[in-house]
Amino acid sequence: MELPAAPLPGAPLVPPPQLFTLRDGRVLAYSYFGAPLQHEGGDASHPASGSAGGAGAAAAAAAPPRRLPPILYFHGFCSSRLEAGLLHADALHHGLSVVAVDRPGAGQSTLNPEQSVESMAEDARQLLDHLGLERVAVMGASGGSPFACACAALLPERVQALALVCPLMPTAGREEQLLPGHSPTTLRLFHAVREQPWRLWATLHALRFIQKVPHGNLLLRVSGFAEEDQRVTLELPAMAGQMKASVREGLRQGVAGAIRDLQIYYVDPPTIDLSSIRQPTVIWQGGQDATTPPAMARHYAAVIPRAQLHLLDTEAHLSLPYRHNRAILGSLVDALAGGAAGASVAGGEAAGAGAAGSAAGKANL
Repeated sequence: MELPAAPLPGAPLVPPPQLFTLRDGRVLAYSYFGAPLQHEGGDASHPASGSAGGAGAAAAAAAPPRRLPPILYFHGFCSSRLEAGLLHADALHHGLSVVAVDRPGAGQSTLNPEQSVESMAEDARQLLDHLGLERVAVMGASGGSPFACACAALLPERVQALALVCPLMPTAGREEQLLPGHSPTTLRLFHAVREQPWRLWATLHALRFIQKVPHGNLLLRVSGFAEEDQRVTLELPAMAGQMKASVREGLRQGVAGAIRDLQIYYVDPPTIDLSSIRQPTVIWQGGQDATTPPAMARHYAAVIPRAQLHLLDTEAHLSLPYRHNRAILGSLVDALAGGAAGASVAGGEAAGAGAAGSAAGKANL
């Protein structure tokens, strides 16, 4: 039974998790979105199911008959694999399959107290082996971006292209460059994870409670999201409902996984050489984003050799993917075709790696 062509208001896409046991005994949960997954052997399978209808099958049948590699999707902070439901209809449009994973401690994946970007790349490699996928594109949204970059750098024979959406960049050692422009809430998390762990636990547990509020923008206001993000949740309630379901799923085990993510973002020294990423890379960023400000996206674009930045001046952290996922995926399709030309968007900035400035040189993640 196929997933429907688009999320329905009040009925987010919640396919059953697929559970894979890693070599160390931990469980990695993942779900499918978009077009049926094409395995290397040529057979198609799509074990995900949901509140299906004829629209889903019709949309899948109408999808372009391309043999594009699937997308391995890494969700943002305090989220889960269900976040990729935001991509479902537009992935169908482009004929793309999406495999979205829960990071350790999020959703239904076992917590790994020693998690790092390197260990996540190894988990991903084992999952790709299990699924029989030799080649994929990798996509990271917000706090999923460091893990997506690690896969591109450490699994170059598997990853054909990279997409970063409103990317978060670990700040250790470059706080003066990357912290300006963050919301007060994000800055409080930064200081808490370094100096006041007890306050961090209290803050995240409060967010865990607030996200259960059935309506309104309370979570967005408390979390310091931009006004444009609060506006788009009213404009596109289906998208907002999908994201709310993803956050609820992401915190189902508690906050230990989220805290480990924050340590990777703000405490651990960077270890991945971003200049070693040779795949075509597309980066999309909102100019009004106060959650992961444009400085982070510009830094990625400056140091990843084949990166192209799309900066949409009037969009923010949630409004950009909610409104532009089709163009984002289209630019990834272009990257898979052999270049990172991407999709042009009026009213924004598009800059290749050369334009972003080669003076930045080598940078670690």
